[in-house]
Amino acid sequence: MGGSAFSDLENPPNTPRMPTDVYEQVKASCHAALEKLFVNVATPVEGPAKADHGDIDILVANERRLISQDAEQDAAPSPLPTLHKIREALGAEFFKAVHNTANLAIPWPGSNGQKHIQVDVRICKSTEELDWYLFKHGHGDLWNLLGSTIRPFGLTVDESALWIRIPEIEKFDRKKSKILLTRSPTAILTFLGLGLEPLESGKPFPTVESLYEYVTKCRYFFVRPASEEADPDDAGLIGGEEGVKKLKSNDRQRMRQRAVYRRWIEEYIPSLREQGLHVRSDISVREIRASVQEDAFAAFGVEAEWNARLEEWRLQKNVEATRKLIKEIIPASITDVNYRGCLLSGLKKIIMEDGDPTGFESVSRPDFKDEDGLYDEEVIRRFVEEKIDEVGKVAWEVQLVRSRAAMQKKREKTESAAEQVQ
Repeated sequence: MGGSAFSDLENPPNTPRMPTDVYEQVKASCHAALEKLFVNVATPVEGPAKADHGDIDILVANERRLISQDAEQDAAPSPLPTLHKIREALGAEFFKAVHNTANLAIPWPGSNGQKHIQVDVRICKSTEELDWYLFKHGHGDLWNLLGSTIRPFGLTVDESALWIRIPEIEKFDRKKSKILLTRSPTAILTFLGLGLEPLESGKPFPTVESLYEYVTKCRYFFVRPASEEADPDDAGLIGGEEGVKKLKSNDRQRMRQRAVYRRWIEEYIPSLREQGLHVRSDISVREIRASVQEDAFAAFGVEAEWNARLEEWRLQKNVEATRKLIKEIIPASITDVNYRGCLLSGLKKIIMEDGDPTGFESVSRPDFKDEDGLYDEEVIRRFVEEKIDEVGKVAWEVQLVRSRAAMQKKREKTESAAEQVQ
């Protein structure tokens, strides 16, 4: 099918797929028109061996009129007026705009309005952002394939950079687990052990097979023996029916929409296993992930940030677990709600507040933290067993004192208000 951005309209334009000659002709004319508005105009390199094209993707940056203006007067203009200028420049007959992106339908050359071509234009904030999009979205499914290869080893390439994930945090919060490695396309390919030809040539891979072969040259690429148990993130290393079963929902959607990715999973990975190519049974995904971590520390100098993030996370989870522990270890036999609440509050103050909490100075206590600064569960359990009655008595007295003080304050406020009325 062709471009589908306007399929929800009552009378949508006819946007069939374009043969390569029409695609190249219209792309060149669009670039020429947009270069009058922007300093930087580019289109991501197409995937290999494409016989036709559904739409034309164009990236632009550095609007010429803004460069000539005082940046402080127009530092962050709304993109909508610029998107309308793009519409005018391309002579679009259908137009949609969302944030910094426009979907346009322009007349198919020589069709007398019977056919249209969908053109998608994205305004990038900078030359660097434009270069990143060219890298990330170039060569069709390249990053779908590379992404499924490096994901099991804790690496993620998203719409802005290469990141490494901390395993202990990833289980609970994938976003917080990510540490930035680099935003440089060259540095990414170098780290992955891949040649820079795709960046430098500006040309598509000649065949789908050559694209596949390029991905297998990634220093971390390997094919898992099919008999191994695997995590869903490992599906891209397994392929075949077993790998497909383990795919996550977004990968399943990609399988339906991207023929090159589907063939990679269903056919190419299993074929490598059958040929005994890139298959490794001498090392686990966990071991390779540990190796990738050390490589990232050496290449990008993020070990200190990694350790600090992990330490902060461990402390946070330890505090959360300790609060829960204190509540759980109070005996179920203590059923008085008010007394139980006082006891819980008192235990938390004694165990988790620094210094001597007010009112509990008389209760002796050990050091509840170990040498790593984490709360020690055994020490806490032992303390509660030995001191629960003493803490409960003190906590109740503290509560009574506070209640009396609150009542006295309320009484004084009432009396003061009565005197003012008189």
